Parts: sequence; C-alpha cells; structure tokens
Amino acid sequence: MENLGIILSFIGTALGLLVTAVTFIMKFINSAKAKKGAENIIKIGNAVIPYIEQAEKFINYSGTEKKEFVMTKANQFALTQGICFDAKAVSERVEELVKLTKQVNARDKDKVTVTQSVPAQSTVVIGNTF
Repeated sequence: MENLGIILSFIGTALGLLVTAVTFIMKFINSAKAKKGAENIIKIGNAVIPYIEQAEKFINYSGTEKKEFVMTKANQFALTQGICFDAKAVSERVEELVKLTKQVNARDKDKVTVTQSVPAQSTVVIGNTF
C-alpha cells in the first residue's frame, strides 16, 4: 500500500512537470513566431522606403495608384525573400512613412505658423516706468 502512495505521488509530480513543460514550450514557440513576424514586417518596412521614393517621382498618378505600386513592389520583395506578406501591416507602415515625409518635406507656404500681433497703439515698456 505504501508503494501505491509513492507511485501515485510520483505520477502526480511527473504529470505536473509535463504540463508545465508543454505550456512553456508552446509559449516559447508562439513567441518565436511573433518575433519572426515582427522581424519580417521590419524588413519589408525598410525595403518599402526606396519604393515610396520611386513612386513619388510619378507626377501624373494619384496617391492611390502610387500606393498600389508600392504595395505591389513590397509584395514582390516578400515573395523573393520568402516572407509571409501581411498587406494590412505593410499598408499601415506605408501610410506612416508617407505622413512622416509630408511633415518633414512640407513647403513653406504649407506650414502653419503662429504669430502674435501687438496692436499698433499699445506701447510695450520694459523696465522702470517714468
């Protein structure tokens, strides 16, 4: 009877360790997949920059057509690199980069400036008054 108690205790402990090990391995695999996916999005994001520059040189095309060009080139890059192409993530990255370049490259007439006007009849006195 004592042997049965020891065996059951051993089986319970072993089963607990097995469940813990399987859980750890599954989380590790999921984490590795997520890391690989993030690295692939970064690779595609970096590869998209020259395509955006190239598309900006297209004068007679709309923004939608330029974006389609960039998305097609990014998809081709992903296929040649053996990367799973996530159109939504790449589209968001392209939009983010285009927005950034528009802010950085804004023309002077497009920039918003804040000026304060002082009424012509007011006098500004600095220091002691007489």
